[in-house]
Amino acid sequence: AQRDQADKPHVMHAVLHVDVAGRALAVVERDGAHDPATGRALTGSWLWDSAVVLATHLASARPGTIHGATVLELGAGTGLPGIAAVACLGAARCVLTDVGPLLPGLRANAEANGLTPAQADVRELRWGEDSDLPDCELLPVDVVLMSDVFYDPEEMPAMAATLRRLWRDGTVGWAASEVRCGVQDCVDVLREHGFDVAEVDRVTRPLLRDPTQASDFAVYRVELWRPH
Repeated sequence: AQRDQADKPHVMHAVLHVDVAGRALAVVERDGAHDPATGRALTGSWLWDSAVVLATHLASARPGTIHGATVLELGAGTGLPGIAAVACLGAARCVLTDVGPLLPGLRANAEANGLTPAQADVRELRWGEDSDLPDCELLPVDVVLMSDVFYDPEEMPAMAATLRRLWRDGTVGWAASEVRCGVQDCVDVLREHGFDVAEVDRVTRPLLRDPTQASDFAVYRVELWRPH
């Protein structure tokens, strides 16, 4: 990824260019997004390696699973995998979801890559909050994308409840995560809630924020095997 620095009044941002399936996608990182409850910066406003791993895995190994699909990205952050699904892999549309403070950045990234609101629908979706679920015409979805969502086992029951509402027969999920403490615990909780989570790939790559360091990343296929 290549990174350019820029500024706008009150908002510092960097523009990264990430190659997916031969196309350079623009990713705008915005400072200034904070959790209103805690005041802490929301790390979802920055591009993380797992999003790149997931997007490139789908492009190289799973392009047929995306073409023509309605895709929803859960905890989208900057939205790279969902945007790549439409811009590079032929998805019919994507729904990019995250908490409210991150939605302006998601819209900016969709627009930066030439996607219309019909192609990239940006919605607030807090895990476990039924009132946040997209309108009925968007449900269910064909493919659910998740990157770096396996970080807190206590969040997994709420995420599992949201996933169940999104799922239909034939829905498949793809997730990527840096291999670190707590990831397996998150996977185990999802399995307890009826999801089959299978590791399908593992890669080692230099880190975006420190290319002198490398880390392992896992890609998972997620399916709902236990009925409601």
